[in-house]
Amino acid sequence: MTRHPCRTTGFTLIELLVVISIVALLMAILLPVLGSARDVARTALCGSNLRQAYLAIRTYADANNGYGPAIGQPYGQRPNWGMEVQARAGVQGSTPDELYSDNSVLVCPATAANSDAVMTRTYAMNATGHAGLPDDPDDYDNHSQPGHLRLDAATGRDTVPLLLDAAAAPRDPDLPPPTRTYSTIDFRQQDHREQRIGYVHASGERAQAVGIGGSVFTFHQVLMPEWAVPLP
Repeated sequence: MTRHPCRTTGFTLIELLVVISIVALLMAILLPVLGSARDVARTALCGSNLRQAYLAIRTYADANNGYGPAIGQPYGQRPNWGMEVQARAGVQGSTPDELYSDNSVLVCPATAANSDAVMTRTYAMNATGHAGLPDDPDDYDNHSQPGHLRLDAATGRDTVPLLLDAAAAPRDPDLPPPTRTYSTIDFRQQDHREQRIGYVHASGERAQAVGIGGSVFTFHQVLMPEWAVPLP
């Protein structure tokens, strides 16, 4: 009986090249889809965070004759709007280090994913009409007369942002990267419009906001003229 030697089977070089080409093609097709799905998920979570932050601010206003929390000063304590949102979310503490964290409704995941630091607050409040300019009733940056929005007097402005994605201030190369973005935006001021809005959605083309009426929406870099109208 003639015995034949066993033959080991395997891929030829041509077959391996074909498999590698197919894998590369599939990756080229799937990676943009996966990236797009990830961006959509981040935008959805950002919208949910904005809505929850709005509800905390609305609750504060309901208990304070329609006035929202402080827009700016006192930045490091309540009733600053960011501190109030965290406190009303059940976070324990009284200082920024205690109340702010990377796992909170004040952090947009899209901003966090594009930052060098661990971000702990990435939204800003609309301060238009409360920046100490002529005819402004108060100044959000003045500790002696802090700014507060009269939410009950701002009806019919659902498409005007209350909170929105914000950008970080320019970084000092000698300091660690900031963990928070700008916290206020006055749409009357050109430098605020150009530097303080965080376009972190849709490949950097859009930002997201929650309106004064509680509706969440995205917007592009051409801003609505009515946003520059002072808020009550």
